[in-house]
Amino acid sequence: MKTIKTIRIFSIVIPFILFASCNKDFLEEFPRLSQSNELTLSTYDGLNSATTGAYSLLCGSTWYGEDFIVVADLKGGNAKIGPISSGRYFNEYFWINSAATTLNLWTNAYSTIARANNVINTIENGFTQTGVEQEDLDQLLGENLFLRALAHWDLVRLYAQPYSAGTENLGVPVVLVTENGYPARNTVGEVYTQVVSDLEDAIDLLADESPRGTDGAWATSWSAKALLAKVYLYMENFTVAAQYATDVIDNGPFAMFTAADYTVWNNGGYWGSGDAGAEIIFQVDGSEGNSAHGYWDAISYIVSPDGYGDVATSNDLINLYEPADVRALLFRNTVDYPGAFWTLKYPGRLGKVPPREFNVPVLRLSEMYLIRAEAVLNGVSGNALADYNTIRTNRGLAAAAGVTLQDIYDERRRELCFEGNQLFDLARTQRSLDRTDYDGASNEDIPFIQGGTALENYLWAMPIPLGEVDANDNMEQNPGY
Repeated sequence: MKTIKTIRIFSIVIPFILFASCNKDFLEEFPRLSQSNELTLSTYDGLNSATTGAYSLLCGSTWYGEDFIVVADLKGGNAKIGPISSGRYFNEYFWINSAATTLNLWTNAYSTIARANNVINTIENGFTQTGVEQEDLDQLLGENLFLRALAHWDLVRLYAQPYSAGTENLGVPVVLVTENGYPARNTVGEVYTQVVSDLEDAIDLLADESPRGTDGAWATSWSAKALLAKVYLYMENFTVAAQYATDVIDNGPFAMFTAADYTVWNNGGYWGSGDAGAEIIFQVDGSEGNSAHGYWDAISYIVSPDGYGDVATSNDLINLYEPADVRALLFRNTVDYPGAFWTLKYPGRLGKVPPREFNVPVLRLSEMYLIRAEAVLNGVSGNALADYNTIRTNRGLAAAAGVTLQDIYDERRRELCFEGNQLFDLARTQRSLDRTDYDGASNEDIPFIQGGTALENYLWAMPIPLGEVDANDNMEQNPGY
């Protein structure tokens, strides 16, 4: 194992967070992802429950349960404010966030890191219990390392400049021990180094198939490898990104969705089914029984015209689809708004009304092909066209005769829309946002100055929440805010 350094976490993250909130709507059944009041870290059962609780906040409304996903598409040009609106996300759509009106992923992500650290530190400090095998402890350790890496990475992607713009730019605090304190921000490079370290360790510790279940909602060695492939893509280490992607493609237990698989649950497809699906490497479970579930603030409700309907699909994305593409059918309109379209990636699980249950894919096999194709087009040995056509032919399209980097960028938009990628894809490749279907008076296009300073490109990093800056004298706000 790599050496663990101690970095204090500021007081807003409660030391030794052991409890997940509970909503009265589901008091009748014990939530799938929650922790009981009797939880301690002194027994294996306690550590196991703490690990389950570390997953819970992923489905919170500030993270994969809603904001983190839809904002990446709103700010990235795949989405727009719908004609049905409850007033949400205007600041993000118009790129006018401030420290007082920024996304609050900060709290959920650092709470997850705190929970993961409690288990990691306990096990690494020599925890033993009669009858508990080392491989069981290794599994818990690997799961929490994976979750800690994912949380740090999502934080640095949202609140910092991309790795490609400079590793010495301000990142986020790397927190490896949960205790009161006031940490300064690490550099972007230091955050990525820790993320890679945690994932490399997790690969060696995690089982290939989770003992918790096969629904894709639990970390495995394959999900750690797939996340590393994506992290290395963002680092522009295309050789290693391709190596991990190839391992998952060639050796993992996954298979591409066919055109039939890609449709919604009531047509025999994946979306809204609640199943893992053959392509799913890792996903976030959005059952209402999860302790952090946002209920009405759920992604499946916010993107549905039968719900709040705030987040509709831009024509910039719709126009990228060819007529035969099955993915073009994953958008719906209504009689009242025939010209507006909403994504059907979150139709509500198995048609449940209201549509408040969901699964959010974080890592899929199709992205591994796209990562490898992009790596090949950046100089790595391989066949980018074959990888590109693997996507196309499984989506109802004819094989293409050639492929360019722009083709891969467009394919990522078509394939991964409303899965929380487009904003970060633009940032990591230092491409400007160019919107045609846009309703604002300004900020239609947002330039990314290649090689520019953090101040010149300040809009591409969300401001640190004002409460964190006020509470921590060592917390430096992003330039420009």
